Amino acid sequence: MRRTHDMGIGDTRAVLETIDFCASHQFAILQLLPIHETVGDHSPYNPITSRALSPALLTLEPDDVPGLTQEILDTLAPPSWLAQLREGPVKHLSVHPLKLQVLQEAARNFETMTEIPPELQQNYADFQAQAADWLPGYTLFRTLVQEYGGNAHWEQWRPEHHTPASAEQWLAAHPERERLEAWRRSFTFIQWVAWRQWRAVRQHADERGVQLMGEMSFGVSKSSADVWLHPALFDRDWSMGTRPVSYFDTNKDSERWGQNWGLPPYRWENHRSENFAWLRGRLSSESQFFHLCRLDHLRGYFRGYMFPWQGGAQHAEFATLTEEEVKARTKGLLPRFVPGPDEQENTAQMNDLQGREIISIMQEAAGPMALVAELMGMMAPYMRQALDDLQMPNLTFPLLEKDEDGHLLHQESFRELSLVAYGNHDHAPIAAVYSRLHEGLSTGDAAPSDDLTNLLAFAKWDAPAPEELNSELLSALQKALFETPCRLAVLMCMDLLGTAQRFNLPGSYGSLTWCERLELPWPELERHPVYGPRIQEAERWVQESGRAPAV
Repeated sequence: MRRTHDMGIGDTRAVLETIDFCASHQFAILQLLPIHETVGDHSPYNPITSRALSPALLTLEPDDVPGLTQEILDTLAPPSWLAQLREGPVKHLSVHPLKLQVLQEAARNFETMTEIPPELQQNYADFQAQAADWLPGYTLFRTLVQEYGGNAHWEQWRPEHHTPASAEQWLAAHPERERLEAWRRSFTFIQWVAWRQWRAVRQHADERGVQLMGEMSFGVSKSSADVWLHPALFDRDWSMGTRPVSYFDTNKDSERWGQNWGLPPYRWENHRSENFAWLRGRLSSESQFFHLCRLDHLRGYFRGYMFPWQGGAQHAEFATLTEEEVKARTKGLLPRFVPGPDEQENTAQMNDLQGREIISIMQEAAGPMALVAELMGMMAPYMRQALDDLQMPNLTFPLLEKDEDGHLLHQESFRELSLVAYGNHDHAPIAAVYSRLHEGLSTGDAAPSDDLTNLLAFAKWDAPAPEELNSELLSALQKALFETPCRLAVLMCMDLLGTAQRFNLPGSYGSLTWCERLELPWPELERHPVYGPRIQEAERWVQESGRAPAV
C-alpha cells in the first residue's frame, strides 16, 4: 500500500485508507499478508517472532505514537530523506532501521514525560499483562539482536546468550545493565504502540463494515525468538519447504528439489505434550486484530516436506546436484515427507490423523475468528475429506481446477466452502499470466495454448484474444470470478487494477524481494483515467453478482 505521507512502506494509516476504499466500493473483506516482525530476510513468511508485530508497518506520527514529537521526526527523518524513501519500491534496509530508531527515541521521551494520562498508563499496563506469556522473552531476545548489531542468528552469539536463562544472568551482571534494560523497555513500548494501532485498525474496520483477514505464516525463522525460547518445539537439523509443484512458477533453484524455506520443522510430539500451548497462543493473538485468518501452507500440518540442508544460498548449491551427489554431502539423507508420503496408505493415514488433530486445535483456539486454509490444486483424497469433515474453507484457483484431459471444470463444480481467486502472493497476477500465455500467438503459433483457451473460456470471452489484458477482458474475468458459487471471491490488488506487479517469486530471497508497492495511493487510483473505471467496473460486478455486503 502507498500513502501520501508514509515513510516508504505501507503502514497502519494506509490500512485505514484501504478500509475506507473497500467500504466505498462495497468490498466486504480486506485481506493482508502476515504482519509480524522480520529482520534481515524481509519475507513476511520468515518472521523472527510468531507474536510480536512489525515496527516497520507502524504509522510514525505524533498522534499515533505516545512520546513522539515533530522534533524527533524532523531530526531523524528529514523531509528530503522521506521523499527519497517514498520513490519506487520499499527500501527495506533503510526503512526498517529508520522506523526502529524513531520508535526507540519516542520510547525514551515517553519515559521522561512528567504527565502521562492515567488511562494511557492503564492501557500500557493492560497490554503488558495480556502479553505476559511471550513479551518478556521476546524483548530479551530483541535486545540481544540489537546488541549484536541486528544479527538475529542466535547460534552465532556467544555461549552465554544461547539460552534465555543464561542470557538473563548475563544481563543482570552486565556493567551497562541500565543501557540494555532501556533497550528492552523500548521493545516493550514498541509492541504496545503496535498493539494500539492494530486494535484501532480493527475498530475502524468494524465501524465501516469491513472484515479484516490476516494470515498466520506456517513457520518461523530458525533465527527467531520462538526457536530460541522453545527449542524443544522445533527440529533445527532439517529445513521445511515443498517438493517441486507444477502450478507455481519458481526460481531456477527450486526446479530440481523444490522450495526450501529454511524454516525449522515442528516437533509435533513435543507440542502435543504441552497441549499445543504455543500454537493456541498464535491463534489467540491473531484474533485480537482480525475477523478471519488465512492459514499458510495447510498441507504442512498434515505432513511436512523437509530438507537435510538449509535454504537460501545453501539450497542453491544443491540445485544442480544429482541424488548420489546429494547423498555424499548429507550422509545418505534426501528430502522426505514426515510423517510420510501420501502415496503410501499407512503413512497417509498417519498424515490424516495428524492434520485433523492440529486443525481442530486451531479451530478451537481461533474462537469466533474464521479460518481459511491455504490449500489449492490437486490434493490427496484424505485432505479433501478432512476439509469437508472439519468444515474448513480452502482456496479455489479456477485455472487449476481441471479434469483429466486438462480442460477447466465448470464453475458449478467448484467447492462452495472456499475462497476463489486467480492467484495469491506466490503467483503472477492475471495481467502477467495473460501476457505470458499470449506470447505464443504473437510469435506465430497457429492456435492459442490450452491454458489461454481455458482462461478465455472461463471469462466467456468470444472475441479475438487482445494483444494484452485490456479493461474489457479484465472486467469479464472479474465478473466470472464473482459468479462462481464459492463463498468468498477475492481479487489481489493487482488483479483489481489489471497491473503486472508481483509480490513474490517462490524460492527467491534477499533484500530485493517483497518490495513492490502500488503505483499510487488509493484515492489517486480512484481518480486515475485507467484504474478508476476498472475499480468502478469491479464494484458493478460485486453488486450484480449479489456479493455486496448487507447494509
